Amino acid sequence: MAKIWLGVVALCLAACSSSANPPASEDRPEESEPPETTQPPAVEPEEVDAPAEAVVEETVETTETTTTVVDQTPESTDPPVREVPPNAQPLTYGLLWAFQSQQLGLGNLSDPALLELPDGMLRLFFKNGNEPQMGLSGFDNKIHSFVSGDGGLTWELEDGVRIDAGSPVSVSANPDGGYDAWGWRLSPGGDQLTRFSSTDGSNFSVVGGSTLDTSSCLDTNGRPAGVLGDPQVERVADGYIAYAHDLGSGMQPPFTRQGCKLVSSDGVTWEIDGDGTFAFSHDIQTNPELYRNADGVLELWFPADRGMTKTTEIRISSDGNDWELTEQLSWMANDPDRLDTSDGRELLAFGNFDHRQGGLLAVSERIESTYHAVREETPDGVRWELYGAEADEVSVQNLCLGSDETDSLSMQGGNGAVLVEYRADPASGFGATNCVFLVVGDPRALT
Repeated sequence: MAKIWLGVVALCLAACSSSANPPASEDRPEESEPPETTQPPAVEPEEVDAPAEAVVEETVETTETTTTVVDQTPESTDPPVREVPPNAQPLTYGLLWAFQSQQLGLGNLSDPALLELPDGMLRLFFKNGNEPQMGLSGFDNKIHSFVSGDGGLTWELEDGVRIDAGSPVSVSANPDGGYDAWGWRLSPGGDQLTRFSSTDGSNFSVVGGSTLDTSSCLDTNGRPAGVLGDPQVERVADGYIAYAHDLGSGMQPPFTRQGCKLVSSDGVTWEIDGDGTFAFSHDIQTNPELYRNADGVLELWFPADRGMTKTTEIRISSDGNDWELTEQLSWMANDPDRLDTSDGRELLAFGNFDHRQGGLLAVSERIESTYHAVREETPDGVRWELYGAEADEVSVQNLCLGSDETDSLSMQGGNGAVLVEYRADPASGFGATNCVFLVVGDPRALT
């Protein structure tokens, strides 16, 4: 059972947070992840160093969590309507679909990549991998796929391997016709960032690739990047650009992993543009997303650990050189992937990881809502302060386990903020709240 405190509160909570990285793939160096942090909250506009979290290398059996409802309504029969505080973020994405690992004969699932085909069919590429943290083995670590004919509400697993890459991939339609994908091909002489091509968006073949010297991509402390994560690629006027974060392999916390800019004239031979590095005093925790949206604007998404809060930073650019931070989510979209569909919808796919089940594939859609939230993660749980919603609109779900954590709750709404607190049983093990979300109202708004 889960323990949830709900009520109308009169004071706003300060933002804090902690959750774990999804694991790195077995066949490339794993991301170094620090233990639970107790760093103070970020002070705007300065940002606090944000360590990632430690990998737990044993399987922990699922145990129940506990939830409690606490009525915090003031004694007044007419409580005042709360104003939304500046640190509350609008809830702008609603959940369409979530799928857990170890189903349909699959292993550990990670890193979704979306593509729309000419007939409106959606294809979601993902890595079907082993997972040493869970003792999960016997899978091919190749790129497989689901397809959806109803806009992302339901998905069907396709047979076979789509792309023979040893890492997650970035996939997009080529404006000159056909489709392109990029991923790492593993080699004793150094992994190569490789371009793949396809005429049908299903069967991809190798075009070519190159190794990378990452020494000019420096973090805020002047440390060069080592092994890079999975680049996200887009065309620009003079060729191609990509962004990938430093995996931090072999590093020790505190982490301030940087986002490296890669450039290429042909999408095959790549080099680092050190001047384009994003180096913060906080950590870029997972692979970023680079996407040219339907308006022709480049979007750059960084899943960011800002000390006591985790968020998703969204920047935009017209040319891939000058960027402006325009939006933040109240939650971290791990390994995000964007797609604007031909019917005008804005989709966001993302993942996460729970050591009891494995990785997550999820698809959400941009929504219009009046909901705002402050999400705070504590050493043993998650707290939310929710605005614009009533208690009976709220559920708490672990998307990695596919479990509803709001059984037997008696919730009451109000005219102010709804406070929800989720505490995991310590026996659940480290990272038990990684995939815990509030899902709010009919749009299934996420926070």
